[in-house]
Amino acid sequence: MAARAQGWEADPVTGPMTGAFTLIPPALACGFGELGKHGSLINPELGSNFRLAAVLTDASFALTPPRAHWVDDFCIDCRICEDACPAEAILPEKQTVRGDHKWYVDFDRCLPFFNETHGCAICIAVCPWSRPGVGETLAAKLLRRQQRLAAG
Repeated sequence: MAARAQGWEADPVTGPMTGAFTLIPPALACGFGELGKHGSLINPELGSNFRLAAVLTDASFALTPPRAHWVDDFCIDCRICEDACPAEAILPEKQTVRGDHKWYVDFDRCLPFFNETHGCAICIAVCPWSRPGVGETLAAKLLRRQQRLAAG
């Protein structure tokens, strides 16, 4: 049954620029995926081929804990999106941004190209995680690697 029908507030938040907050941080916090080198969220099953949306509600529910998918380990050695970026906006190493050490896209380089071409998303298109059926295989491979490393 819908939250509103049960008396709870429920407000949709869709699109990247339609709300008072960005959707990637809460998606990271609940384990939906990890931040990729190209600055977009990578989900192990969907890659970056999705659009985030949320429902703000005062309904109670169990929290979903963060999960590791080892996307970060993959992105460290992968340069595909970095090499494909026509604006050279994807940096090869993590940067400290507002106190967090993370992948960073130089939007001063990205946005002029994006605006001139009325869109881009080359980085997402070339990302190995974004190819249909590849993400789950990569996630399983990275999980096995982490298990081997943990076993010693």
